[in-house]
Amino acid sequence: MDWSALGATILTLAVGALIGLVPSLLVERRKERRELATRWDAPLYELSVEFASTVRVFRHLTTRMTGAPDPAAQYDRTEEERQRLLALLEQIRLVGDERVQRAARMVVRHSWAVLRAAEGHEDTRAAEFGGVPPETRLSTSLHEFIRAVRVQLRVPDPERIASDEPDDWPELTDGQRRFRIGLPPR
Repeated sequence: MDWSALGATILTLAVGALIGLVPSLLVERRKERRELATRWDAPLYELSVEFASTVRVFRHLTTRMTGAPDPAAQYDRTEEERQRLLALLEQIRLVGDERVQRAARMVVRHSWAVLRAAEGHEDTRAAEFGGVPPETRLSTSLHEFIRAVRVQLRVPDPERIASDEPDDWPELTDGQRRFRIGLPPR
């Protein structure tokens, strides 16, 4: 038996197995990372939608506090939505990255200021934010939250979100609207 030929064959087989194993391990590792990232996408998306929707409801309720037929009931409903925001924040901390968590926390912080202002209290944090009203700070922080979530969800061009105002849209800068907002005239 020729031991050198056998050794060469075994060495060739070992090198071939190693060459096949390394790419397989790399592909499996990449696949595992992608699956792990994807596993958190659905819960983050669902929580983020609920969080943003709750902010919208909260903001609507605070605008209705002045002149509400039953101010106590209106306050209770508004505070209930704010408490829901706090609960959602804790859930977001489980699946959101640091930027998402911080953005959600700022939304909750500004929601408190909006509620205090709606109650008629002075904005104690006005100087901290350059005199920007609490409602504007809430809108800005909600947009930052949305951008942060879009980044984590790997949405294409995640930092760009459309303004809420059609007048801010570039295609409308010539002063002519290509569509009508509201009901058509009768």
